[in-house]
Amino acid sequence: MRVFIRFLMAVTAVAVCGASPLAADDVSATAGTHAAPAAKESAAADALAKLGVPMHKDPAGAVRWIEAVNGELTDEAMALLPSLPALEWLEVGGGKVTPAGVAHLKDCTALKRLYIHDVALGGDGLEWLGRLDKLEALSLQRTGVGAAVLKNVKAPNLTVLNLSGNPVKDDALEYAAGIKGLEVLSLADTQVTGAGLQKLRGMARLNELNLMRCSVYDQDIDVFLTMPNLRIVYAAGSSVSGYGVQDVVMRFPTLAIFIN
Repeated sequence: MRVFIRFLMAVTAVAVCGASPLAADDVSATAGTHAAPAAKESAAADALAKLGVPMHKDPAGAVRWIEAVNGELTDEAMALLPSLPALEWLEVGGGKVTPAGVAHLKDCTALKRLYIHDVALGGDGLEWLGRLDKLEALSLQRTGVGAAVLKNVKAPNLTVLNLSGNPVKDDALEYAAGIKGLEVLSLADTQVTGAGLQKLRGMARLNELNLMRCSVYDQDIDVFLTMPNLRIVYAAGSSVSGYGVQDVVMRFPTLAIFIN
């Protein structure tokens, strides 16, 4: 699924799995914005290195990207992240991280891309998300979260949201529809139904929608006709048929719906 998330980011020109956040143009645009790391930041980076956490730094030595996909992060390591003021890209995959550990992210206010997957967050509403107002991409895949999380998403520039593999129900889509700039929405392997899908009616910027293995039927997908920028829908494992796809695509020829 990491590959899928990077694909989403490529589609939106922004990150559930693309280009390295340290691409040449990105570095040149930001290299001069961070002074040499302060002592506290350097100490945190050294401590994270000793814990085996993979980090990438900009030319000034500031940590901007952490991709810990193999459980390298723990609550101890998470507590060090607020001391990295330039951190923009973070992936937390598995490991011994608890809700208390991820709560340290409330002070990582420079984050633009946050991916947390295969971490047991349960029913935690992640209230600290409200402080991350620079987020452009948020993935909480297979973390056990529900609709309560979306109440705390306040980032005005969020374009990518991945809730796949969670017990997310139709009520979550009312909050998702309120994220007006959303371009990519992944709901694969959730409890979303065709009835809930109607809450997304009229989303003007939505470009890509993943409904794989959701309870969606032919009669539900006319709602796609109300989304002028929708171009790709993944619906494999749903109850959408080839006939249903043909009926919609004949009226919306720029839309591709994949059911296999």
